[in-house]
Amino acid sequence: MNRNSLAFFMTAFCLMALSVHAQSDPFVEEFLERWDGSKRYLVAMADAMPAERYDFRPSEEEMTFAEQLMHIAVTVEWHIASRFEGLNTPYRVKEYQAAGLDKEAIKAVLVREMDKAAERIRNADPARLSETNSYGELQRTGRQFLLLAADHIAHHRGQLVVYLRMNAIKPPNYILYQ
Repeated sequence: MNRNSLAFFMTAFCLMALSVHAQSDPFVEEFLERWDGSKRYLVAMADAMPAERYDFRPSEEEMTFAEQLMHIAVTVEWHIASRFEGLNTPYRVKEYQAAGLDKEAIKAVLVREMDKAAERIRNADPARLSETNSYGELQRTGRQFLLLAADHIAHHRGQLVVYLRMNAIKPPNYILYQ
């Protein structure tokens, strides 16, 4: 076999190996469609609340509107990087404080973390969906961590709807596929 043939076969083999790894899983494709809708809905809610009301909290025990958004951001980062990807990074709540940030900065953090998470999910080996990681005393698959992240967002997004209504603000219309 001559050098050109060997180079051709080696290149073809590498390209086939890359394409197998880059193949997406139908669950991932559907999940990312939902993730994008969730991000757009969160941003619409963040936009709906006036900047001067970002410090609103329904009671002393609750987080402010701004703190809710930052809590979503840090938890997205942790669920996807630490649990789904298996990097076992710490929960970095002190790095995601709302204090001192204005509305636009908080929205930027939220969008950045949602986008980073989508990129991590998109680029993950589909085998990651079946691999397990710990969650306290429990073992969960990558697929379960993705669903947990989505559920957590929905939980806090529901609270944001209440915050908006308590300020006589009509929440944005629901965005499908999230």
